[in-house]
Amino acid sequence: MKKYVVNIIIIIIFLGCIFLSDYLIITIGKTNWHNYETSALNLKMLKDENKVLKEELNGVLTLNGLDKYQDYDILKTEILLRDVYNFHETVTIKYGKDANLKKGMAVVSENGLVGIIEKVNKKVSIVKLLTAKDSNVSIQIGENYGALNSYDNALNMLIANNFNNYELIMKNEEVYTSGLGLIPKGIYIGKVNYTKNTKENIEQEVLIKSEVDFDNLKYLAIVKGIKSL
Repeated sequence: MKKYVVNIIIIIIFLGCIFLSDYLIITIGKTNWHNYETSALNLKMLKDENKVLKEELNGVLTLNGLDKYQDYDILKTEILLRDVYNFHETVTIKYGKDANLKKGMAVVSENGLVGIIEKVNKKVSIVKLLTAKDSNVSIQIGENYGALNSYDNALNMLIANNFNNYELIMKNEEVYTSGLGLIPKGIYIGKVNYTKNTKENIEQEVLIKSEVDFDNLKYLAIVKGIKSL
């Protein structure tokens, strides 16, 4: 009888150990999985924060790059809206009549002229980009004057006209605004890539390579004029 009771006790203890071990395995597994999920979530949060900080740092560096326009009265701004259907035509920027902006003012990035203010509202303004089909900006190449008026999407180059065919314009010559209208003189536009005569053989067309990344615009500056001495 005693042997029978002892066997029963041993069986109960054995089954208890099995149950307890299963419970511990499940509990430890759940804890480890929870810790894994928590670590993965924390890692994702850190990556997201790092991405935001990098974007903010790039934004600060870009804004600091705009300080090259120290001879001009500028107002730093950013793009608020860009219509996907008119991606290379216009952008909407912060500031308008509230900041005394006017139609015809130049808008620049750290790499050169981006466009011209086309419309001014109370709080925002619409900028016509140089990549628009009918841009019109007076430019200067050395001692020669002409006008930007279109953009070649296939070549990714600005097109300028109104240059006589006898005017000597060399590759890699720098192109600047000429100073007509509200756009001050001397704003960098790009470099001459090559020239070609028109069909009439009276004028030459100049293709200009801009250093502005028109597909990734964000931080810009409005050139309100030249600083007074």
